Amino acid sequence: MKNWSFPKLLLASITAGLVLFALVANFVFSNNGSDVEPSAQPSPTLTREGDTGKISVVTSTRVWAEITELLAGEWVEVVSLVPNGQDPHSYQASARDQLSISEADLVIANGGGYDDFMDQLVSAADVDQVFLKLVEGEEIHSGEEPHDEGEAHEHSENEHIWYDFELTLDAAELIVATIAELRPEAFESVTAGFDFFTSEMANLEVRLEALRTRGLGLGFIAPESVANLMMVNAGFEDLTPSGLATAIEEDREVSLTDLAQAESLLSNRVAELLIINISSTPDAVTDRLIAAAEAGDREIVRVSETGYLDRGDGSPIEDLSYLDWMAWVIDQLQEAIY
Repeated sequence: MKNWSFPKLLLASITAGLVLFALVANFVFSNNGSDVEPSAQPSPTLTREGDTGKISVVTSTRVWAEITELLAGEWVEVVSLVPNGQDPHSYQASARDQLSISEADLVIANGGGYDDFMDQLVSAADVDQVFLKLVEGEEIHSGEEPHDEGEAHEHSENEHIWYDFELTLDAAELIVATIAELRPEAFESVTAGFDFFTSEMANLEVRLEALRTRGLGLGFIAPESVANLMMVNAGFEDLTPSGLATAIEEDREVSLTDLAQAESLLSNRVAELLIINISSTPDAVTDRLIAAAEAGDREIVRVSETGYLDRGDGSPIEDLSYLDWMAWVIDQLQEAIY
């Protein structure tokens, strides 16, 4: 098994095919254990035998499955293991999952403690495959800080890196480089896929930048830190009592003192926004925070861990693409502060 584990994400600075080619040429193996067409190139002629066939990819979650498909198109067959609505932190892998891992050419895990079951599956498979972890290290939930442009990131302090557009592009770059290494003939196609993805992410970043002109310094309460990377990068300030956030993350009872503090920040209009994770089962703490936000006429923004979501307004559950899902969150933030 080739275990590609990255202590830091590379800067997503590809602006031309030659740069990506240089990255691929220098990529090192270590021997340890949408509906949108991503390329304007003609569809490649593929076989399913040997190293010239489609790459069999297994991801932990649909987020990375979708991004991989968008980047590589017909060069990959992707399976994601965690069903929509289930928490990857506590997911119990099945025998079918183990079989999928054993048959994969490329395994992609989020890392950072989000989907540790993937390490166990890959270790048990004991086959020659590439294991790509997008975030390296133990589970970390300390306060997020916005990163400086041009600075390499040793890790994210929040494993939900798809809510950070720069880190998402870093991850996409690694995925593209890996696929091009495994199938050099896919180089032009995956480069085109990366270029398309980069342009779409740039559009989202423009919208996020516009939020900074109004959101800078505005406070928010987020009992779960799912979208905190986006919030902080948009200039908002996290006012969530640390004891409340830690208790919820560790699935412990929230102290009445911490809950009362969060309620006061909302009802007294100190915090501007309440950020709710609609992927989680509603509970008494969430209900009390929503009531406090409504009492203080504070805006409630609903986020999720996948694009499979209920908008929270009584409309049916929808299955949004990654790009549409991120745009939906930005839509809510714009409506909340403008």
